Amino acid sequence: MKITRRDIKRISIVSASAGIVIFFVSLIVLFTSQTLDYMIVIALTVAVTPPSIASIIHNRWKNKIEKMTPEFMRDLATFSKTGMPLQTSLEHAARRQYGPLTTELKILVSQMSWGMNFNQAMTEFAKRIDLPVIKKATVLILEAGRHGGNLSEIFESTAKYVENVNAWSAKRRMQTLPYVAIFYFSVFIYLFIIIVLSNMMFTPLAQMNAGGTPLLTSVLSPTEAKRVFLHTALMESLFGGLVAGKINEDTFMGGLKHATVLAISSGLAFYFFFV
Repeated sequence: MKITRRDIKRISIVSASAGIVIFFVSLIVLFTSQTLDYMIVIALTVAVTPPSIASIIHNRWKNKIEKMTPEFMRDLATFSKTGMPLQTSLEHAARRQYGPLTTELKILVSQMSWGMNFNQAMTEFAKRIDLPVIKKATVLILEAGRHGGNLSEIFESTAKYVENVNAWSAKRRMQTLPYVAIFYFSVFIYLFIIIVLSNMMFTPLAQMNAGGTPLLTSVLSPTEAKRVFLHTALMESLFGGLVAGKINEDTFMGGLKHATVLAISSGLAFYFFFV
């Protein structure tokens, strides 16, 4: 399934607007109710879940294209060695299996057969896919077609470059996984500590004070403590998830799935374990 970065932006705008509407409606209707806190969790989930799912689908589509791009460039190099014109090489490449890239190549060939000139068709090809590696490859193909030269060597070197970039990206994701785990661990430890503190300190103190034997005066009532702790847990989940995505995938959008999981986990923990 194809979802581009432009699609993710549109989905993010719609879902964020829906989340804001849910938040303000809940704020007006449930301002004095404890249910408002859980409606905040629902609003946050509505705001970040659709773009996070779209980001996951986009990353899978993107990885498939990036994985097949070196093979595509090597095939162009092979066609070039046989003396085949560049436009004809693209037509032959469109008949091969490059995963999602094949579909875009077929659209490219169809546009040229309908009368669109080569440069314009390649430019539309890059805009349609909207990936940095394809944009760089498109610029290379256009310049090679314009100035000539040893095209096979150019395409071979580009294929090696893309392979190195893909290998480096995969290595970086593996090396940064422990840092993502640290964000999850910190949120779960925070939830554990505040739930234990509340159940063993705030609630017993409130019960003793209500029973007429005040030992210590708590700064916050159990209800106030629950609300403050839930809000801080949600903030840590949101920002921690976004930073984890930035570290692991070099984009904050990649952190939305982490923020979604952590926010839902925080809401469920408070609902089931917070007295």
